[in-house]
Amino acid sequence: MFNTNPIELRVQRTFATSNGSGIGLIRMLHRTNYLALVGGGANPKFPNNRLVIWDDLKRKNSLNLPFPSPILNVLLSRIRIIVILKNQVIVYGFSTPPKKLAAYDTIDNDFGLADLSVNTSNISTNLSQRPVSSSSPSSFTSSFTSRSNSSSPSPSLNESDSNIKFQTLAFPGRQIGQIQLVDVSPHGQEKNIVSIIKAHKSKIRALALNRAGTLIASASETGTLIRIHFTQSTALLYEFRRGIDKAVITSMKFSHNDSRLAVLSDKNTLHVYNIPIGNTDEVAINRQHILKRIGLPIPIPNYFNSTWSFCSVNTNKYHTDPDTLINDEGVLGWSGNDSIIIVWKKRRIWEKYTIVAKANSTSHTFEDSNESHNSNVSWEITRTSWKSLDNLMS
Repeated sequence: MFNTNPIELRVQRTFATSNGSGIGLIRMLHRTNYLALVGGGANPKFPNNRLVIWDDLKRKNSLNLPFPSPILNVLLSRIRIIVILKNQVIVYGFSTPPKKLAAYDTIDNDFGLADLSVNTSNISTNLSQRPVSSSSPSSFTSSFTSRSNSSSPSPSLNESDSNIKFQTLAFPGRQIGQIQLVDVSPHGQEKNIVSIIKAHKSKIRALALNRAGTLIASASETGTLIRIHFTQSTALLYEFRRGIDKAVITSMKFSHNDSRLAVLSDKNTLHVYNIPIGNTDEVAINRQHILKRIGLPIPIPNYFNSTWSFCSVNTNKYHTDPDTLINDEGVLGWSGNDSIIIVWKKRRIWEKYTIVAKANSTSHTFEDSNESHNSNVSWEITRTSWKSLDNLMS
């Protein structure tokens, strides 16, 4: 376990036993001592269809849940365990023994796509009136966080805790291009309402909720368009273009204040889009084609009506070693509202990218020389630091 920024190794465990040691999936419950583990690799410690909740304070398994098929993803909150299988999402109460609360059928979800947002405040509904626009954590303790109540593996938060207002769960629906939204909080379970968003014409390939659970961003397997919907009304708020050629969106995250969305593709290009919701210190203007800005009195194709990211960078420019130019997959997250952390799986490196405003700049040019956007300020993303994870563990 590492602190994200600055990158620092905090806890290291080695599962070396005669019965196997491979871990294929790991999820941490916030910054506590509870981890969800699923076996993997050539010599798995657990079967890939069994979920183990590991208590690192006691150094032992707290819960075991078997399933009829391999586990593709796990999401945790203080009162919920959510398991994603290829064709089903199952919700449990975080208790001893875990109580199965609900199960939802899905289309083939080979990548285990799902996201969970825990919102502890009332959701504002003013977003539903907006039109479509094409426009640092604290450190770990040495052994995570201890818990005094040993009767249940759920960290001291009861089902009736009034601070938990909503727990929005998002996952692919039963039809191509659909997203299902469910409130899995105790209050939401009583209502048992499932909302459906018809987000794309192709299969969903990536999705992400903001912290409040009010916005959901999604991309299809085509990877050319990013759409953002309002979860309470399922209304489409924004549509952004990543590019015109097909790409796989490997990671997508909202910034902490929900003002920006970062998107990383298998082309190793990082895009950042401005979301003009709420108050921000500086408003970055997403780029538009010059034909849209002119406002021609005749209809123009949708491509020219698109809105692009306000800044982007191809991270390959920082990976000059031929041995690192491989088909890698990065996972991104935000550190503050202007810094993005990327961890590369195969390269095994940590990188920090910072959004920088270039003063005294009068234009920003797209890859296509016919596309431009005039502004007093243009923006760029630069890599400000990086480290090898292997060196940190040596």
